[in-house]
Amino acid sequence: MNVSKLVLLSFVVVGLFVAPAWARPATTVVPAQSQQSPSQPPAAAATATVSGKIAAATDSSVSLEVQTGSDPQTVQFVVNSDTKVDGKLAVGSMATVEYRTDGGANIATHITVQSGS
Repeated sequence: MNVSKLVLLSFVVVGLFVAPAWARPATTVVPAQSQQSPSQPPAAAATATVSGKIAAATDSSVSLEVQTGSDPQTVQFVVNSDTKVDGKLAVGSMATVEYRTDGGANIATHITVQSGS
């Protein structure tokens, strides 16, 4: 009789500790990225500006010859549907390009061709 009471008491004690653990709701870990509010825009990429003579221009790219020290250097830019172009892209014209770098490519965000050049 003592053994059966001991076994019963053991089940009661274990049940007192296990039951609250089973009663707790499962917790879900939410990654920090998905907690960002959808109304917050992503941080804007830093932009840079360079001026020079247009060496080549197509619908999808433009190349500027810029003076760096005593040697001219050709810098290429990707032109896409988001690129704002003020003026006509013509080889030999002077232009200023505002751009951002993405994956090693220079993406033109705004091109201004100087008039009368």
